[in-house]
Amino acid sequence: MNPPKHLTATITKIEAVSEEVKRFVLDLSEPITFVPGQFVNLRFPGDTRYHAFSIASSPKIQDSIELVIKKEHEFTTKLFEQSEGVELECMGPMGNFMHDLDGDIVMIAGGVGITPFLGVLRWARDFEKKDQHFWLFLSNRTRDRIIGEEELRELDKMENLHVVFSVTREQPEGWDGELGHFDKDVLLKHLNSFDDKTFFTCGPGRMVEGICSMLVDAGVPEEKVKRESWG
Repeated sequence: MNPPKHLTATITKIEAVSEEVKRFVLDLSEPITFVPGQFVNLRFPGDTRYHAFSIASSPKIQDSIELVIKKEHEFTTKLFEQSEGVELECMGPMGNFMHDLDGDIVMIAGGVGITPFLGVLRWARDFEKKDQHFWLFLSNRTRDRIIGEEELRELDKMENLHVVFSVTREQPEGWDGELGHFDKDVLLKHLNSFDDKTFFTCGPGRMVEGICSMLVDAGVPEEKVKRESWG
C-alpha cells in the first residue's frame, strides 16, 4: 500500500443521483496510486476533523477521483451546498478493505455501499482481469435510487462481470431484476455455489451483519467474508 498524501482536491463536477445522493469528481493537486476499496479523508480548509469516503473511480485514473456521497450529517450537508471550483483538503489513499482481490469475488451492497465496488468493477474492466469472475449484488429500495444503473448494465455485458439488481419496496414495470432482500437462495441462484469465492459486503450495519451471518451459517469460512458498514 502506498502511504497517504496530503492534497488539495478541487470539485470539478457535481451530479445529483437522487435527492440525498450526489456524485462528486475531484481533481487532485498530485496524482495518487490506489487500489480498489480504498478511501480518502476530506475536510474544508480550517476544519479540524476529516471525513472518510470510498473511492468509486478506477485506479487507472490517478489525477482525479470520483466519490458517491449520501447527505446524512453536517459535513455532507455543507458539501451538498458547494459548487464546482471549491477546494477541499484531502488525505489519501487509505484503508485495506479489499486488499485481497485474488480469485473470484462476490460483492453485496446496499445503496451507496456500492461505492468501493464500482471501483472494483471499473478496475476489472480497465485492467482486463479476465481470469477472474466478479459478481455485484446491489440492493436499493426503489429503482430510481440505483447508482449508475446504465453503466452497471454495460459492465454486466462483459463475460466475467455479473451485476444482479434488487429493489425492496416496489415492483417496477418491466423490471428484470430481483425483488426483496438478498438471501441464501437468491445468491445461490446466481452463483451456483459459495465455494472458492471471497465475499465483500458494504452498506447499512444491519444489512451487512445479516449478510455476513447468513454466509457463515451457509459454510463460508469467516476469513472469506469481509465487511464495511455504517450506522
